[in-house]
Amino acid sequence: MKSMKKHLLTYAISFALLGTSLGTAPVAVGNDRLNLPQMGEPADLVMSPSDEKNIGQGYMRKIRQYLDLVTDTEINEYIQSIGERLVAGRPDLNAKDFTFFVVRNPEINAFALPGGYIGINSGLITAANNEAELASVIAHETAHVTQRHIARLYASQGNTGYKTAAAIIAAILLSQQSAQAGQAALLTGLAASRQSAINFTRIHEYEADRIGIQLLSEAGYNPRSMVDFFEVLRRRVALNTTEQMEFLRTHPLTNNRISEARNNSSRLANPVGIQDTTDFQLHQMKLRVMHSNNPQNLLRALANGHINNSESARLYGQILLLMQEGKNDQCLPLAKRLISLQPHNLTVRLLNAQVAIANQDTARAERLFGAILDIYPDHYAAVEQYAEMLLRQRRSARAERVIQSYIRAAADPSPDAFKKYSNVLRQQGQTAASYEAMADHFFLLDENREAISQLRLALRSAPEGSNEASRISARLDRSGFR
Repeated sequence: MKSMKKHLLTYAISFALLGTSLGTAPVAVGNDRLNLPQMGEPADLVMSPSDEKNIGQGYMRKIRQYLDLVTDTEINEYIQSIGERLVAGRPDLNAKDFTFFVVRNPEINAFALPGGYIGINSGLITAANNEAELASVIAHETAHVTQRHIARLYASQGNTGYKTAAAIIAAILLSQQSAQAGQAALLTGLAASRQSAINFTRIHEYEADRIGIQLLSEAGYNPRSMVDFFEVLRRRVALNTTEQMEFLRTHPLTNNRISEARNNSSRLANPVGIQDTTDFQLHQMKLRVMHSNNPQNLLRALANGHINNSESARLYGQILLLMQEGKNDQCLPLAKRLISLQPHNLTVRLLNAQVAIANQDTARAERLFGAILDIYPDHYAAVEQYAEMLLRQRRSARAERVIQSYIRAAADPSPDAFKKYSNVLRQQGQTAASYEAMADHFFLLDENREAISQLRLALRSAPEGSNEASRISARLDRSGFR
């Protein structure tokens, strides 16, 4: 563990020494918006957007290697959908420039990294009272990216700026493994810089709040939800003074900050917006099940209605827990009740299919998956679960067609789809095509070196002189890494 933390810290500092950090387009200011700052030249001169993206990709490679990321497709698609909703209202922002992901960590934390990579701890999701509070945190982190805060910090301090930038990013990464290690990294780096660095990061927090509130309002959320979540954090700390909350170390919470956020939210024309959704309740419940140290107690509490959630969320949690214990027949009446409450909810419909599979009613599960994909052909969670069922049935040809249809239908297909496609092709003996699919997987993750390696393996596996070999060779030529 110590060697891993040292590696992460060294990696963060080495990247900062290269002089790269956050960046994106300026934010327009109108009469109906809060008074938001314009981006100036100093940050533009520090680094280019491509430099910024490159460093973010490097951090993400290490994050995938070292941090425990939530791999549940439904949860990741849900978080990505909130992030995309928040940036959709801004013509100067492109959702493709942002990647929102979940770290499996019960601590309350969230962070933004260079290149638009925004991480949310699963513990923060379970701590929020509703979707609007969760969206407020994602909006705040998105604002750190749009305002180029680490780049501006670096530009403002000249030769010492990289030390502070490195300390902040190292603290973010290390805090996912240890709050104490993250605090030490942050304090060490800040001590090496001027006092103005600390003041500047405080200014960043106020600015991210203001812009985050604007993003919330434009996305249709209640902008007061940011203040509500601040109060949640403050009450939690007051009730448990021994709790280590890394989020408050990197996002200092003061009375002045809360007061300003309250004033900014009240200035918006339509303060009443989305507060909660069924999707939030269901995905939050799934994470609570994941984190549970005593599933039996949680199951009893849900069955007895002792947990203050909607009936749909309680039923959803009970079904997940019963399936974990292999009590699949007990899930059937619960699933029937849940589908009667939420007949059109995709998450509920997918769970219904999983219950059918668990009870060996694969014909019904196939009908359920087919009905979903007829309406939502680009819904990867359904594709993934359907393909897994087909592969267990040794129906790889059908699984191949399901995944191919998804890849053609999706405007922005999931990288994991190509990984699963690669596995299907390998089972069918299509070795070269399998390697090529893995190359597409790595290209979508911006891991070009691994992608090129897969293309070379594909070329060696393809019949010499075949159309397949010619196509793969042309791809290698275009990549510039021949």
